[in-house]
Amino acid sequence: MLLGALGILAVGVSLGFLGAGGTAIALPVLVYLAGMEPHSAVTFSLMLVGGVSLYGALLHGRKGFVRLPAALAFAPLGILGAAFGSSWSSMLSGRALLLMFSALLAVIATVMLLDNKSEAHLAGPRRWHWMAVAGFGIGALTGLLGIGGGFVIVPALVYFAGLSMRCAVATSLLVIAINSGAAVIRHAAQTPPDLRLALPLLACAAIGMTLGVWLSHRTEPGHLKKYFALFLLALAAFMAIRNI
Repeated sequence: MLLGALGILAVGVSLGFLGAGGTAIALPVLVYLAGMEPHSAVTFSLMLVGGVSLYGALLHGRKGFVRLPAALAFAPLGILGAAFGSSWSSMLSGRALLLMFSALLAVIATVMLLDNKSEAHLAGPRRWHWMAVAGFGIGALTGLLGIGGGFVIVPALVYFAGLSMRCAVATSLLVIAINSGAAVIRHAAQTPPDLRLALPLLACAAIGMTLGVWLSHRTEPGHLKKYFALFLLALAAFMAIRNI
């Protein structure tokens, strides 16, 4: 249980620092360290990541980094996408869910490793229609796999909304909270979570979030991007080997 608590602490640190990566850690921790069945772990992952992301958005918002219009551009179709993805999740086996998740991690990590563009080069004019389309896709992934989608949301906010990396990280947390909240309602109806376990884990994640936000306000997040991508590749390989 101690290892599980430390893993959930890392969820908060990752989300607070990078605006992403929470479920990349939470889902394997809940399955392999807490011993949860994968469908129950998806529900717990959504609860933890959604709740702590809302807390992180409030922390970042105090510094003025959250951009509400950009977050709301994702929200309407993101909620629809989350409901759509949730309806398909129960039709897949636990093994299929974990293999899909590991494949997604590998793709995201590869994109991060190959992306050498500077923040100034990435930022551009606002393309709200593409943000709405991306919102639906990210919401569907959230509902299907129990992921927050931060690794897709952050670059989308940079490319399509023209936000700086720091503001994209902060705004991503609000989008994750909205998407996760929409998805968890549907998942909880199918797999009711044990709140006695959820509350202590949420407290661990909140402590990690506080630390992650503190670090993000004092460090350039891009410096750790490649290291985190390598971590994702290792995690994806571990999950694939365990389930193939």
